[in-house]
Amino acid sequence: MPSPLVVEALREQLVRVLDWYRLQRPAFGWGVVLHQRNERGKLRFGAVTPSGESMLLSQPLLAGLAEGPCWLDGVVRVRLTCRQVTECHPWLDALERPDRPPLVEALAVCFDPNASQAECERFQAMAGTLTPPTLASELFLLTKKRPSGWPI
Repeated sequence: MPSPLVVEALREQLVRVLDWYRLQRPAFGWGVVLHQRNERGKLRFGAVTPSGESMLLSQPLLAGLAEGPCWLDGVVRVRLTCRQVTECHPWLDALERPDRPPLVEALAVCFDPNASQAECERFQAMAGTLTPPTLASELFLLTKKRPSGWPI
């Protein structure tokens, strides 16, 4: 679980970014910060919302985020998809916590084909398939409204 200070710092940064874009076009009404999170000794994707909710990134949450348009740092439009990097084993799947939806182990970040070359170059390190250990820095993802399934 991340330190409350880390969560608060990420939340404050996210709120500042949203405030900055509030009067811009397109106006963003909601966002989330994806970051590395150490969960019981294993790096996972964590998510922090504008209200300070901190959680592990599950496949249903990512699906909700992928339903609508999403912008990386408010600059370049991206499409997010869940990727599987380990082979599925039925006996291992049985060990998963039944009370928790499956977690995202890898995330594909695809730039909008209409994005400019300059926009894409600035965020090249964030493109492709990312895993928690390969996440170069936090991803500030902005949307026009809160996706379904996400807390406020």
